[in-house]
Amino acid sequence: MNPRRRPYQPRIRLGQVLGLLAGVLLLAGSSPASEAQFEEANRLYETGRFAEAAALYRVAATNGVSATLLFNLGNAHFKAGQLGQAMAAYQRSLRLDPRNPETRANLRFAREQANTQPPPLSLRQRWMRRLSIGEWTALASGTLTLLLLLLTARQLKPGAFVGKPLWIRLPAAGALATALLLALAASDYYLDERAFVSTAKAVVRNGPLEESPESFKATDGTELLVHDRKGEFLEVETRLGQKGWIHSGDVELLMP
Repeated sequence: MNPRRRPYQPRIRLGQVLGLLAGVLLLAGSSPASEAQFEEANRLYETGRFAEAAALYRVAATNGVSATLLFNLGNAHFKAGQLGQAMAAYQRSLRLDPRNPETRANLRFAREQANTQPPPLSLRQRWMRRLSIGEWTALASGTLTLLLLLLTARQLKPGAFVGKPLWIRLPAAGALATALLLALAASDYYLDERAFVSTAKAVVRNGPLEESPESFKATDGTELLVHDRKGEFLEVETRLGQKGWIHSGDVELLMP
């Protein structure tokens, strides 16, 4: 597999009008400095200096992230043999552009290389993650804007709405429904605590201490659910239900 880089994009590219509106609402343009860092990282990638490229992509990300930047970061980590960090970057990219086929394919291939599978998702999680948090925000904003416009129109021309209660009730119901869906999506987005093992073999212990006995080992790329944090240790669980405590330095968090 030879992951392809994407050209620099200050905003997320989405295939639908809803996604474009989300990008306008939520993403600011990147600075010239971050664009220069992005292009330099691309040059390093092209010359085979993958670890250096990944480091520079990370620096560029401090000035604002995009799905494209995270996709390229994942490719650089993958080519550098850093499967866990690659998978984390691909997952972050998908949170911004959840239906991108290239990113989904690269994540699937990285999982195959790591010989690991993600923790199972509930039906609600799978459904909510079909759209990004930006797209849910755009959808809720659009329905609310429509309702406000209709309410304004009713104030200006009340006669036009006589005998037509559904003209207000349906948009009001739509605005309420999309607001509730946005709340669910935001909860899923911000409470999604996952981690990816980023070392060859990480020790998972029975307790949150260096002297705690070893429970099992997790290999690079293993995806974990994070349940708790104590000091420098995270309480984690594998898709098979194995639980224990892992040092935070041995994993890449989905939400650092």
